[in-house]
Amino acid sequence: MTRVENPRRRRGTDLDTILLINDSTTLTKVLSVHFQKAGYKVIAVSTVMDAYESFIRSDVDLILTDYLLKDKSSCDVIRTFRSKRAQRALPIVVFTASDDAEATKACKEAGASLVLSKAGGTTHLLDAINKLIDEYKAQKPGSSLDQDMGRCILKATSEVFRTMMNMRVSPGEFTIEKAQSRHAEIIGSIGVTGFMTGSISLFMPKALARRAVAAMLMIDSAEGMPEAELVDAIGELVNMVGGGIKTELFQKAPLFDISVPSVFIGDDLHRRTVSDDLCFHVPFTIEGMTFSVEFLMVTKKAGGTGVQASLVGGATKA
Repeated sequence: MTRVENPRRRRGTDLDTILLINDSTTLTKVLSVHFQKAGYKVIAVSTVMDAYESFIRSDVDLILTDYLLKDKSSCDVIRTFRSKRAQRALPIVVFTASDDAEATKACKEAGASLVLSKAGGTTHLLDAINKLIDEYKAQKPGSSLDQDMGRCILKATSEVFRTMMNMRVSPGEFTIEKAQSRHAEIIGSIGVTGFMTGSISLFMPKALARRAVAAMLMIDSAEGMPEAELVDAIGELVNMVGGGIKTELFQKAPLFDISVPSVFIGDDLHRRTVSDDLCFHVPFTIEGMTFSVEFLMVTKKAGGTGVQASLVGGATKA
């Protein structure tokens, strides 16, 4: 018997990835096995929140979602993914229980690439997915440093809060902009030197910082913690985020080294803006509180690293 090699297997270990959103255990197993045999990596989730987290933490080449979801409308899910400017071309396929013209119209208006009936079978579904992914990969531009930076900030920050503190964060839109004056009660930074020079900074409110530290140290509360100990703990948090970003970027090239973290605490700290500096910035939300992570690239050195040159080390009144 002649063994026919799947053409997608010849791509090596870097398989194309399908994010499968479905709350039926039986159907999820059937589809996962079918796609894996076809040479795909499958990330199967049953809730929308898990889908968002998996999407952030992984490189996804296609999203396949059931039309009926328990915790959210599939159209809302599609609109959320499409709202990310970098993901407007990503294939999103919806499968429905039957040919429903109204459902198809609603999904298409929300941004679905294709709507298919489950009655068509897995072979028909796989053929459509193969075509969509091939078209997407052919049109997808090569990954740039800007795209890598955004992906690394999102993944590293989400991973640190999830694994070290069991806290799930929701990222906002990644932006690239001129340096801006940012205000916070706590600013933790790591100096960056090498091909990239500047700093990786976390801007946090005190309430969130104390909750994160308590979770990280596995204590009931950090409210009575001396400021020096809080500074050390936040420094470790900043170090983990910065180290995670560095690790992710090192998969492409050794671009920079990081220094010992610096942490500033005050009622209203701010970082001065420098017009020639470039910022990679991502806001995050966790349990109603917001913080942000920034990679500040100093394009014109005016003495010192990005941390020493552009952080104000004392509190100022608003």
